[in-house]
Amino acid sequence: MSQGKCIDSIYRSVRRCRRTLPPRSPESRVAALTRAGTSTLARVTVQAGERQQGVDSATLRRAVVDYALQRRAKLADVYAGRASLHDVCDAHPYLLRAAKYHGRPSDVSCPVCRKEQLTEVHYVYGDALKAVSGQAKSPRELVDMAQRLREFNVYVVEVCRSCGWNHLTASFVMGRSAATSSRRRAATE
Repeated sequence: MSQGKCIDSIYRSVRRCRRTLPPRSPESRVAALTRAGTSTLARVTVQAGERQQGVDSATLRRAVVDYALQRRAKLADVYAGRASLHDVCDAHPYLLRAAKYHGRPSDVSCPVCRKEQLTEVHYVYGDALKAVSGQAKSPRELVDMAQRLREFNVYVVEVCRSCGWNHLTASFVMGRSAATSSRRRAATE
């Protein structure tokens, strides 16, 4: 065996990104992250004019998963310089188009560029949806679909149309459960 060879480390060193956000005070970072974590983006609310027969989307949602902690961690990485803006501001053109035509503006400004208000986009996926699966839908359409269709998944994505920041904020299940539809079938037979 030759003693001249050495084994290099298998771990990559931490890269510093070229572009970072301007330095801010620690108090403003905590305030921004706290504000971002308690935003109303993860909630699908229905305006008073969109209520149908006393049913709103909050009562139709099940198995809600909130991704606020992942969002906070990603923003902390950006603010600390461990992640570049190219890594986090990478919205797909289809997502930007869906935000433009199907999105709902929120009251939270973009945590990266701070130029524009974020837009929420709701995507639906499920076997009962067939051709509609994978499309962006408005909250009003979600309530209609939940009353008519079997279970489907809804994913809420926040996106900034100016810088391209995007992040999954919540996912949940809507629609009639399988037990409800089987009871209905048994009652009609």
